[in-house]
Amino acid sequence: MSKYSRDLKIIIANEFLSGESSEILSKKYAISSRQIRYWSQVVAIHGDNSFQPTPHLRHAEARLQALKLMWTNDWSLGHTSAMLNLSSPGLLFVWLDRYHKKGFRGLEYHSRGRPCMKKPRIEPTHSDDEKTIEALKEEIAYLRAENAVLKKLEELKQAKRQQIKKKR
Repeated sequence: MSKYSRDLKIIIANEFLSGESSEILSKKYAISSRQIRYWSQVVAIHGDNSFQPTPHLRHAEARLQALKLMWTNDWSLGHTSAMLNLSSPGLLFVWLDRYHKKGFRGLEYHSRGRPCMKKPRIEPTHSDDEKTIEALKEEIAYLRAENAVLKKLEELKQAKRQQIKKKR
């Protein structure tokens, strides 16, 4: 999510384009003058369609095309980002850096955040007719142990209740 809303960016950019100084706007809104100049560049190019999400740039091929566009036209990061309607030139810089370090694979989209929890492995249950004698014996032993634990737990609860009654 963006730090500043799309509407605020357009309003500030239009103020700059109408002749207001970026330094004055910077002090008024507590935003860097460089950021205001970038926003005004994007609004000058794209108008009311500025700062719209660009889901097509999630694909590595589209990111590579964006970098090639910058290289073939000899544009700066800021101008290329403005032409592509990106939220900031830093995004294009990250793509460029990853491309130089890892090549095309560096441009592939990676999900962020923690991975989803693994789903518990559910073992198929067999009917009692299909189980072997060993499996049935193991199940009986497990059930007996579980029953013993539950009985012991109930005994402890009762003993605790009796101690509370004696204290009163």
